[in-house]
Parts: sequence; C-alpha cells; structure tokens
Amino acid sequence: MGQEPLVSYRSVRTKYLNLLASRLLWPLEVALERRAKSDDSPICFIVGPPRSGTTLLYEMVVTRFQCSYLSNLAKRLFRVPVAATWLCRNAIRNRRGSFDSVYGELEGNAAPNEAGRIWHYWMPYAAPYFLDKPGLTPDRMRRKMAAICRLTGWPMVIKNPILQSDMSQIVTSFPNAVFLHIERDWSDNARSLMKLRQDRKPSDGTGWVSLRPEGWEHYADADALTQSCAQVILSHKDIVTHLDAAQAQGKVMKIDYERLCADPDEIFAGIEAFFRDNGIDVVRKPEAGTLRRMSPRRQPDDETRSRIAACLQEISGSIAS
Repeated sequence: MGQEPLVSYRSVRTKYLNLLASRLLWPLEVALERRAKSDDSPICFIVGPPRSGTTLLYEMVVTRFQCSYLSNLAKRLFRVPVAATWLCRNAIRNRRGSFDSVYGELEGNAAPNEAGRIWHYWMPYAAPYFLDKPGLTPDRMRRKMAAICRLTGWPMVIKNPILQSDMSQIVTSFPNAVFLHIERDWSDNARSLMKLRQDRKPSDGTGWVSLRPEGWEHYADADALTQSCAQVILSHKDIVTHLDAAQAQGKVMKIDYERLCADPDEIFAGIEAFFRDNGIDVVRKPEAGTLRRMSPRRQPDDETRSRIAACLQEISGSIAS
C-alpha cells in the first residue's frame, strides 16, 4: 500500500490522515476480500460521454434497485474500498436519491461516486494514465467487487466516463459485465461540455476536460466548440467499437436521455427486463415508488447551436470518410 501519484490532497495533514486510516483498515480490507466466495459478481457499467446524463441514470438505478456501488467514502479511502463500504453499508442500503449532483458529484459518504481515485489505483497502466505501475490484476479487481457485493447482497453498478478511455481493458477485465449506454441529443451534449470547460478550466493547456476518447489528439489544438463536438462523437464511436461483441451477445442496452427524463418508469421497465435476460437478479427497493419525471436540459436555439450542428456534421463526415 504505497503513495498514489495521481491523487492530490487539500493539505499534507489530510494526506497522512488518509494514509493512516487506510493502514488501520487494511487488515479488515484483506479479511473481507478473502470472504468473497467468487470473483464473478454481477456488474453493470453505465457508459456515455461526459454530460450525457450518466450521473442521472446512475442515481436512478441505485434509487430504484437494490444495488452495490462505489461510494464517496470508498473513493476517499481508495486503497481500502471494501472496508470503506463496510463502514457505511447501512447508509448505502437505506440511501435514497437526492438528484442534486454538481458535475457528477453528490453529497454524503454513502452517495454513489465515479470513484476516479479507485480506478487510478487499480488501473494506472491503462488509458488515460499510462503509468509504469502494475496496479491490480483483473481477478483481484473482480474479487474486490465481489467482496463489496457480498456486504450488501446486491449486484454492482459502476459509472465513470474516464474508464471509457480504455474500454477494451474493461471488457477484458470484466468479461461478464453488462452495459447501459446513454445517449443525449448531440448538440445539447456538446453545449453542456462547453459550459463544463468554462467552469473547470483544465490546467494542462489542451482545453480538454474529462474523458479523452481515441483520436482526441487530432483536436488538441482546436477551439472549445470543436473539441466538445469531437468528444461527443468520438466517445460514442469508442463505445460502439469496443462493445460490438457485447452488443451481439445482448449485453448492451441503449438509453435515450430525453426519454429517460420524460418517462423514467417506462425506461426502467426495460432495464429490469435487460438485467433479468442477462441473469442479474435486481430487486426494487420497497420505498422507491415512482421515479420523478424531469425536464430535459435543452440548450438555447441560437447561433451557437447552429455552429455546433455544423461542426458535428463536419466531424461525423470526416470520421466516416
């Protein structure tokens, strides 16, 4: 259990408190991991470009169904995520969705998290990190997932768009996983990405924020509008390409963001059937009730939208040719 170069802390004190807590919890982490009977627990990955509705779908899934997930506390204690889940297991079981995320972040130790720190720690060798570190073996990652599932008795749901930077590695490491692929109106998605770039200016000078799909380098020097359009198109291209075999096996379900907002119960009836067809036993939470309908976040129909539409068409044409 060593230092993690991709993780930053608010202070040196926070860093060493985190290390101390992880060391104290390490024996519990090992014990819980050993109790997992199998490394083949049911896992569902939610995929889609950033700002496409992945967080909304994530929270809806864990609100409607009894599901395991990587929590905020597990992300903070990324070296010992199984032990962290044990600490807040009751809060995870009883949690109800708040649907008040800010750029994918939700409040509370038991809230579902993208858990970037965990994936940095587990897969430092994969894109986009490419660190010369071994990380965890696929069977060890699956064992940790199984240990978390054992604590709740529920299947696992994972959401982190960054993982799509090396989708082939995910498919190889989790061969029995299923996927929910969400797609939002591409113009709205690109416009929302532009706002994200405004609010969270990247420090590396590329202008790029979050997921870097295959081929992003061709747009490294482009303006924010072009980069955002490319990010949407290339993200979907990566997903379709790398999940081709899973799609043929019925392990991928496509979800429309606008329909999810307008009629979530209809979409979730389809998701429930999709899970059942893939041998994943999901149980509705007794208190879940009817999922609340929401108004899709539509971007203004202005000159910027027209420029986005033209840019999307141009990039799509260049990729197809």
